[in-house]
Amino acid sequence: MENTNAGAVAMGNALFQSGGRWATQQLKAAALTGKALSASCLRTLDTLRHEEWKFFDDALIAEAVIRLVGVADLIQAGLVRPVPNALGKSVFGYEKVTDMDPATTSLDGLARTSNDRQEFSLSQLPLPITHKDFFINLRTLAASRASGEPLDTTQVRTAGRVVAEQLEKMLFQGGPTFGGLPIYGYTTHPNRNTSGFGTGGDWGQAAKTGEQILTDTLTLMTGLQADRMYGPYWIYVPTDAGVKLEGDFKANVSQTIRQRLESITGILGVRVADQLPSSSVLMVQATQDVTAWVQGENLQTVQWDEYGGFQVNFKAFAIGVPLVRADVQGRSGVYHMSD
Repeated sequence: MENTNAGAVAMGNALFQSGGRWATQQLKAAALTGKALSASCLRTLDTLRHEEWKFFDDALIAEAVIRLVGVADLIQAGLVRPVPNALGKSVFGYEKVTDMDPATTSLDGLARTSNDRQEFSLSQLPLPITHKDFFINLRTLAASRASGEPLDTTQVRTAGRVVAEQLEKMLFQGGPTFGGLPIYGYTTHPNRNTSGFGTGGDWGQAAKTGEQILTDTLTLMTGLQADRMYGPYWIYVPTDAGVKLEGDFKANVSQTIRQRLESITGILGVRVADQLPSSSVLMVQATQDVTAWVQGENLQTVQWDEYGGFQVNFKAFAIGVPLVRADVQGRSGVYHMSD
């Protein structure tokens, strides 16, 4: 009986003791000392137990993966620029570098070439936090423990989804401007290659044929190669064009339109991106001088209490931003075809 009472007292203390101050202290300590953030760094077991945190994390990550199509491509291809101690940094700095003059060919090697020097120009990118708050009632948590049923993860799944969607949206559509520094996406970078669609209109049109889509694709490749961007490439299409690509390429041919495009040398894949606006198609060179994901903090949650512990608050957040760029000559590895 004594052990049972001790367990009840411990549970009561866990439910009603505020963890907000502890979490805030850990957050400040990580920022001020330059330590990397981690889930364990920001969490207290005062309110949620280890198993409950794991249950929340699994739901958060599972939902996020669904929407991160373009960001996932960058991460899987290794096009990531990690930022240590990202909480203490509000900007990310990178350099643009000029090319050199052509080399000289001679028999004796004595001919003097131009004494060249590459020039570097510093650029900066904002490093914002993308986040979503939600909360659960303490009585809901207590009832869950009393009944032995797991917590409802609807809110954490939704929070993970909207954070993921915002990150994906920044990659394709750009983000806000902070302190005069813009966040460019694939469809907003000022140096991206642009043109209209060819015959038949955009790729979602019912009348657009597979052969016309192939012609547009070759136009995209030709445009990028004119900018010295030789691949490999990703092709991104909006949701309304995704189904179209599953149709036959042309009569009496077993290939779909997607399969025909992916058979072209240098095409890594054709992806449907929900955050790409309709009547648009993108071809992106999959190299770090063209695009990368600046990764500060992975998607995670932090918790704090309010109203004497009766409301348990959560913040799902991530620190990450797309780095879409051109060289100092304005050449870009992104081609945006749109109406």
